[in-house]
Amino acid sequence: MAKDLTDPRQLPLFPELSKESDIASIISLPEFDKALNNLIKISDLGAFIQLKISGLERVYSLNINEIVIPNDFLKDGAPRTANYHLFPGEIRNQLKKYSYEVKSFFTTKNSFYTDYGYFLYRSHFSIWKHFIEKMQKTISDYLYTVCKGNKYGQYFLNSFRHGYNFLFDIADITAPWEKRKGIYLKDIEAVRLSLKNDSQTGYHTPTTDIDFPFQIMAAKTLHIPITITSFIKRVQITSIFKTIHLEYLANKSINDIDDIKKLVESI
Repeated sequence: MAKDLTDPRQLPLFPELSKESDIASIISLPEFDKALNNLIKISDLGAFIQLKISGLERVYSLNINEIVIPNDFLKDGAPRTANYHLFPGEIRNQLKKYSYEVKSFFTTKNSFYTDYGYFLYRSHFSIWKHFIEKMQKTISDYLYTVCKGNKYGQYFLNSFRHGYNFLFDIADITAPWEKRKGIYLKDIEAVRLSLKNDSQTGYHTPTTDIDFPFQIMAAKTLHIPITITSFIKRVQITSIFKTIHLEYLANKSINDIDDIKKLVESI
């Protein structure tokens, strides 16, 4: 069944077929040609880039209300929320510095900032590409250095144990849970595999289960890679190229950077 598109971001070439009479549109070929020509001129000068740096920060939270643990199992006045990071502060701070360094590439000499992201001048496209590759390698080399040997596994297990111990610290004697003598990666991997195969979230585990804290922790840390190689693969510096919709360009004249600045200010 055909549907009438009313998304204002769409460009209706045939407004007379639309149920909405007030949809903005380019209704003549000259207007369309002018808009397209302006879009080409903008592309010749540069591109709008939205920068996204993902995968560097790994943290998990425990919210007792979300987990739905009976109040009878908890000590009176015990905290109900907690947050724990994968890495210690020193490593997190260095990773933040790298993210700031990536953003510092954009200056008044090579770009200008808009609500659409940075407009990067075309003359700096190749420089930007090589810069991203360089920063990606710098971050990877740093992480491999600070996590060499079994250090990453230790960071992961320490973070896991913090949350695991938190659940036992707030548990009253009425909670039927039994604390494991040791926390091992192989056991966490086994629970993760089980959750994946059963398409479960971990919250299906009954709170009366003696191993409930471990099962919940395995689920709450599921988004944190268990090896440094997997972690680094998820670290991404991404450039999302944006464009201006043609309806904004039909009655404009784009010849230089100043025209583009005026355009984005008027939108």
